[in-house]
Amino acid sequence: MYLKIPLIILLFFSNFYSTQKIDSSFIECKYLAKFLTDTANTNTLKKELVSLKIGKNFSLFRSDMKEKADSIAFAEIDRSIANPVNGIAVINTGKLASAKYIPEVFYSKDKLIVYDKILNVMYNYTLETKTNWTFINEIKKIQGYTCKKAVGKYNHKTITVWYTEEVPISEGPYTFKNLPGLVLEAFDANDYFHFTLESLKRIIKPIRPLEGTVNTEYSKFTKKREEVLNDPIGAFIAVFGKIPPKQNQEYMIKNIRNINNYLD
Repeated sequence: MYLKIPLIILLFFSNFYSTQKIDSSFIECKYLAKFLTDTANTNTLKKELVSLKIGKNFSLFRSDMKEKADSIAFAEIDRSIANPVNGIAVINTGKLASAKYIPEVFYSKDKLIVYDKILNVMYNYTLETKTNWTFINEIKKIQGYTCKKAVGKYNHKTITVWYTEEVPISEGPYTFKNLPGLVLEAFDANDYFHFTLESLKRIIKPIRPLEGTVNTEYSKFTKKREEVLNDPIGAFIAVFGKIPPKQNQEYMIKNIRNINNYLD
C-alpha cells in the first residue's frame, strides 16, 4: 500500500520529530515479553522483544518492534522526501512493521506516563500511585546476576519481580520500578504477562516520548476501553465516523472482544 502526502507537510513532521529527543540512554535492557491477548484462549500467546532505554534523567520502555518500525518509517520518509512526485511524497506503507506489544512507559524522577491504545487512538495518562513492594527472602540467578524477590500490588494485579542489586538502578520493565536494583524478571499471578531479561548493554540511543497522543486520566481511559468492549460497533462509528459493512460486523466484534488482557 502506498500513502501520498504533500511534501511540505511531511517535511514539517520530519523536522518536528527530529527535535523531540530529550535525553539519551547509557544502558539498554532487552526483555522477552510473553503475554496472552485473550485470557480465555492460550493459543493467543504472543512473544516479542521489548526494550528499556535508561538515561540520566529519563527512561523509555517500549516494543523493540516499534523501535525498528520507527527506523524503517523514517528511512522511508527520507527516501520519499528525496524523491517526490509532483510535490507529493509517496510512502510505501507495506514496508512498515507492526508491534504486538502496544503499551509504552516514559519515566522521569517525578512522574511515570503510560501510553496505550484503544482502537486506533493512542492515549497517555500519568500513573497516580506507585507499587508498594514487599521483599521476600528468596534468591535466584538470572543471566548470571544474583536476584532477590519482591511482590507488589499494581492496581488489581499481584506482581512478582526479581531484581538485582548488582545493577543498582531503580528501573524495570513497564511500571515495575522503585526497587533497590534493576528488575530482571516480572510477571503477574496468572502469568498472563511475563518479562524476562535477554540482554543488557551500554549503548547511547535517543529517548523520545510519544507525540500526538490524547492526554487523559487512568479512570477515563479504562472507562473508554470498557465502552468499546461493550459496544464495539458504536465505538467504531465514534472513532471512524462511519458504519462498518454489515458482513464485517460480527468479525469486528469478535476481534475487538478477543483482546481483553491488560497489564494495568
